[in-house]
Amino acid sequence: MLVPLKYGWYDYNDGEVSGSMRDLNVLLNNQLLFGLSETQLQMLADVAEEKVFTAGETIFREGEMGDSLVIIVSGKADLIKKKKDGSEVILAACSKGAFFGEMTLINVEPRSATIRATEDTEALFLKNTALGDIFQTDRELFIVLLINMTRILSKRLRQANNRLMDA
Repeated sequence: MLVPLKYGWYDYNDGEVSGSMRDLNVLLNNQLLFGLSETQLQMLADVAEEKVFTAGETIFREGEMGDSLVIIVSGKADLIKKKKDGSEVILAACSKGAFFGEMTLINVEPRSATIRATEDTEALFLKNTALGDIFQTDRELFIVLLINMTRILSKRLRQANNRLMDA
């Protein structure tokens, strides 16, 4: 989904999700989870933590140490970066199917941006410890997740490069 922003258009929603979080269908159409079997999706659903946020509530804050990847199941949230002068810039508008927080799974550094719900939002949290357990029990699942994540991160980097060139 292309989202109009102050600095151009940005596609931050890398998958579509529908249905209740208690239903496996929540995970079926997400690009991050492409190629996984129903058994593997169920394994992820079993270790995911469900959280609900109200409009205006912060999902996580720039500078905090992160420990999980987040997939929006329903609702919307803004990805926000604080400028040096303290003002905020909305980098992306995220809706169902979008995921973020993946950088904390790759390198252990503080969150690079704030995510704030712009309407009531349901999200699934996949903790890095759960993904570590999956690495031990289902290497194929872990590898598919890494390949999908790498493809999506590459796409996002290309989009960021293009935005810089157009600015």
